[in-house]
Amino acid sequence: MLFCVLVIALSTIPLSMGFPLSENEEFQIVCAGKEFRLPVYSASRIVTFTPNSPPGPRRVLLEKNSVKDPRFQWTRGRMLVLKEVTHSDQGLYSIKLSSGFTYETVRLTVSECIVLQSYSRIYGETFQYIIPQDGSLLEFSPRGSPSESKPVVLWNRTDPETGEVGRGRLRQDGKVWVAERVTQADQGNYTIRDENGKALSRSTLTVHGPPAALCSWCRRAR
Repeated sequence: MLFCVLVIALSTIPLSMGFPLSENEEFQIVCAGKEFRLPVYSASRIVTFTPNSPPGPRRVLLEKNSVKDPRFQWTRGRMLVLKEVTHSDQGLYSIKLSSGFTYETVRLTVSECIVLQSYSRIYGETFQYIIPQDGSLLEFSPRGSPSESKPVVLWNRTDPETGEVGRGRLRQDGKVWVAERVTQADQGNYTIRDENGKALSRSTLTVHGPPAALCSWCRRAR
């Protein structure tokens, strides 16, 4: 009899007291620079955010109908809205009841959402890359380079001398970046970013050759 009473008593303890579990978990992928909308449904709920990278402490975004982060907006429809997401917004968003019980979690991943354009050139040909009007930086990651290695800066709008010591030159009043007489060393990924570091375009270059005649000349030269 005593055992039954104990079981009944334990079953009446709310989970929020010691076990803040989530009933629902959702995964969202949002393109960088786009809008992120988080339905909250109730003004009495608390929204917290735990970032992925750099790792940081959990912080409160919404509490008692008050937005704690100025980047977010609280709509009449009880929606927490972030107009322009960045990679620093990746992480876990938790919606909690006033009791502390985690009602729902949303894990946000921010993607560049840029279509990778592929280019192919013959050894010795010219490779041209159009620079968008809001482009500020051209980066190059050689094919086969370690994933943790930093890309090479081929052009920087705020530091024009970068292009003088690196590969390639600007042409057509700065609208086109040109690399002449490409080789296999030019193979890899090219990324253009704006002044805030947002990727505007991404391309990959493959160089075929050298031509058979040139290879014969290379062998004779050796």
